[in-house]
Amino acid sequence: MSTPDIRRIPAAETRGLRRAVLRPHQPPEAVIYPGDDDPDTLHLGLYVDGRQLGVASLYREPPPFALKDITAWRLRGMAVEQVRQGMGLGAALLRACMAHAASQKGTQVWCNARATAEGFYRSMGFVSRGEPFDLPGIGPHHLMCRDLAGAAS
Repeated sequence: MSTPDIRRIPAAETRGLRRAVLRPHQPPEAVIYPGDDDPDTLHLGLYVDGRQLGVASLYREPPPFALKDITAWRLRGMAVEQVRQGMGLGAALLRACMAHAASQKGTQVWCNARATAEGFYRSMGFVSRGEPFDLPGIGPHHLMCRDLAGAAS
């Protein structure tokens, strides 16, 4: 496989993979997230040989456990084509998101991670906060965060 190309994309270009991977049984509007069009929001696409295989979005948003922390960034809508998962593409996308947050003086990245992705986020240095919870229509999740002191790792 060729080296992945990760680049900034418009919000609309994230929605195909968001829906296919994350919300296949929900209506198309379910993959339009609040903040998608905010000027600080970053949407990344990961391409191999010109084909989009992954997406991720990063929002300047404090986590629920620190409502006044404006240096935190929320990772949301991260998806890699199912047949390409486990090949390092998600890790490359996540590293690019963390590097962006750090470059914007962010101190932390957090997300609501699906229970099935908890091991992936742990392998990337994230830790769980609080108890698992269920998002109706989507399933069990963990609130996970990572301090950005080692964002390049």
